[in-house]
Amino acid sequence: MLEGTIPSEIGQLEDALVILNGNENLSIPAPLSLCFVSGFDLKDDAKLCPIERNALKELHILTKGQEWTNGANWTNEYSSYCFWQGVTCDAANRTTVLNLTNNGLSGKLSESIRNLTSLEVLDLSDNDIKGAIPTEIGLLSHLHRLRLNHNSFVGDKTNFGNLKSLELIQLHGNRLSGTIPTLNLEFPNSSSYIADCGSPSDFDESLNCEECTMCCNAQGDCYPQEESNIQKVGFDTYMQFAGVFFACLIGASCALVLAVSTYDKYRNCNLPSSSIHQPSLTDRDKKYALDAMGVRSVYQFFLTKIWIAWTIVLATLASQVGMLFIFVEGSEINLSYDNVDLTYTYKCPRDEDGCTDTSDLDWRGWTVFAILMAAHLLKDIINGVKMIVLSAKKRHDIYFRSRCFIGGTLMVNVTAFTLYVSTIYNAAIATSNTEIIINSVVILFITNVDELFYDILMVINPHWVDRLSLEVGDDADADADDGDGQECADETGMNERNNDDEIALLRKNVAELHKANTLSQQEIEDLHKANRLLQQSNDDLKEQNRLLRDMLERGHDLP
Repeated sequence: MLEGTIPSEIGQLEDALVILNGNENLSIPAPLSLCFVSGFDLKDDAKLCPIERNALKELHILTKGQEWTNGANWTNEYSSYCFWQGVTCDAANRTTVLNLTNNGLSGKLSESIRNLTSLEVLDLSDNDIKGAIPTEIGLLSHLHRLRLNHNSFVGDKTNFGNLKSLELIQLHGNRLSGTIPTLNLEFPNSSSYIADCGSPSDFDESLNCEECTMCCNAQGDCYPQEESNIQKVGFDTYMQFAGVFFACLIGASCALVLAVSTYDKYRNCNLPSSSIHQPSLTDRDKKYALDAMGVRSVYQFFLTKIWIAWTIVLATLASQVGMLFIFVEGSEINLSYDNVDLTYTYKCPRDEDGCTDTSDLDWRGWTVFAILMAAHLLKDIINGVKMIVLSAKKRHDIYFRSRCFIGGTLMVNVTAFTLYVSTIYNAAIATSNTEIIINSVVILFITNVDELFYDILMVINPHWVDRLSLEVGDDADADADDGDGQECADETGMNERNNDDEIALLRKNVAELHKANTLSQQEIEDLHKANRLLQQSNDDLKEQNRLLRDMLERGHDLP
């Protein structure tokens, strides 16, 4: 019967048949190399050839251990595997940690890793291991940290089985594709579950990983996969929210018209119609509307009745909104979609298990952004609101008021939408204070398109544009002649009856004056007639007096 240490040289007999069964006094463990001789009859003996040691040795062989940067004790024939480089064991000599990060591993990962049943931490990151990730890793039920990032793993059937204790899993920096099945776990932070599920990808379609907390792209840049602010309020995309945004603005415009109209109705209910429809007020409204819509903007065409002018202004408006929607599409936070401008601002270094945001954008950039928005957009919003308020004034007819409402509402909608687009686009792509300013200026340029189109029209046909401006004034003057109907039910009826009485009295007075005037004219004619008779008598007396003087001069005696 043999006893003592088995010579390690026997392990060099790769094709030999080694039979040592029955020698119970042999020292344990057997030489490491002997446990891998196919003809050794006790290679499955857990005492002579520990299962975990065999699993680690197989990993060493398949990952080209001879090329490792540091493989201390991994080739020692008799030392405990608990003292091998990167291996940590518990009190029962069960492997709990295997950390071989940045150690020059290549080749493939052994399926025998499933035999490390007590493994809690597996870190093989920053190496060059190839092939597929063994599905046997899914059998390591105690595993709570798995780092396989920055290797050359491939495959589209990655599966981690039933790992219910995982707290961290990092797979980025590989060439995985397809879909990673869900683990139904909740991870503590954005660096807990990282994979190459970002865009652009090395493949036609990015890796599908619904549970990933961080997605990285082919350039190594990463971005958290989490609910956006718009998703937290129940919308899937910014594009979807845009429709609700417009509906809310239009609803607010209608509510404003109703409120102003009601207030104006009760404020003017006791005033006579003539004071409401004063030409001075309507003339002022004409200039007010033209100034609000913009003297050098095609928006003023909303105040005309010419269909060509309306076509031009609506086409201009459509072009502005269309350009803004391009920026909305680019703002979407869809990490697997190529047609977005989202900037991946996070970096997940090889030598760290956490990711950091590299964006330099801070409160100063957002402050400048707010100033730019206020300086460029606040005037148009105020003017649009003024037009909506003007559309509630009943001293104009329904057509002029409708034009004011449409023009004001569309102006407010486009301006507010520009603010919305600028905010979400900069939140998606701006990474510095200067970049947010540049992006804002580009988007704000869209708001000047209406003025640029107006300048083009002035170059092409200035007389036609001038006639349109004059028509706005003529329309306003014509509208000034129309009333606003009944403003208060009872009070207005009483005012109208009082006005009728006053008119009847005035008509009676005018008739009496006319009658008196007629009588006075008759008396004047009689006086003229009497005066003519007196004048005739006076002339006769003068003739008789002349005859008497002639007779005296001739010496005739008077009778």
